[in-house]
Amino acid sequence: MEHLKSIWQSPLVDFRDAIEARAMPGCGAAAAVSAGFGLALVLKGLRLSDARAPSAQRSGMIARGDALGDALARLADEDVAVFENYLSAVKRSHGAPQRVEQRDDKTELERAIESTCRVPLEIARACRDGLALSVEALPQTAERLQSDTRAGARLLHAGLNAVLVGLADNLGDLADPELRDALDAERKALLAGADGWLARL
Repeated sequence: MEHLKSIWQSPLVDFRDAIEARAMPGCGAAAAVSAGFGLALVLKGLRLSDARAPSAQRSGMIARGDALGDALARLADEDVAVFENYLSAVKRSHGAPQRVEQRDDKTELERAIESTCRVPLEIARACRDGLALSVEALPQTAERLQSDTRAGARLLHAGLNAVLVGLADNLGDLADPELRDALDAERKALLAGADGWLARL
C-alpha cells in the first residue's frame, strides 16, 4: 500500500500494517480511530436503549455522538495529512526551522509544525467531549448495556492520553514560545479533565 488515501476506505488490517511499517499513520490517527471505536460503544448503548424506549433526550445524545464520531473520523485522516505535509516540508527545508523569536513571517516548516500540534489537540478535545457524553449517557443506557458505555469511555480516555503523548513531543519543535506554552497548558488541562470525567463512571 503506497499511500493511505483515507483510513476509512481501507481494510482495518491495512491500517494496522501501515502503522507498523510506515512513518504515517502515527499515534494521532491511531488514537482517533481507537477513540472512535470507543464512542461507537457508547452510541451502541444509547441506540439499543432508545430502540426499546424512545426518548428525545436520548435522541439528542445520539445526534451529538454522531457529530463527534464524524469529527474523529475526519481528524484521523487529517492527522495523517498534516504529518505527511510536515515530512515533506522537512525534506524541502533541509533542516530544522529557524528559531527566531521576533519575526512576523513563518516558514513553510513552522506552519507545518503548528498543524502537527493543532490537529492532535482537536482529537483530544473530541475525546474529552466523548467522555463527557459517556457520563451523560450512562444513566440513559439500559443496565445490560452500561458495560459498553464504560468500556467505550475507557477507549476515549486512552485515545486522549495517547494523542497527547505525541503532542508533547511535537510541541518541542514549535519556534513560538508563547504558542508552545499556550498549547502545552491546554494539553495539561485536557489530561487532568479526562481523569475527572472517567472517575465519574
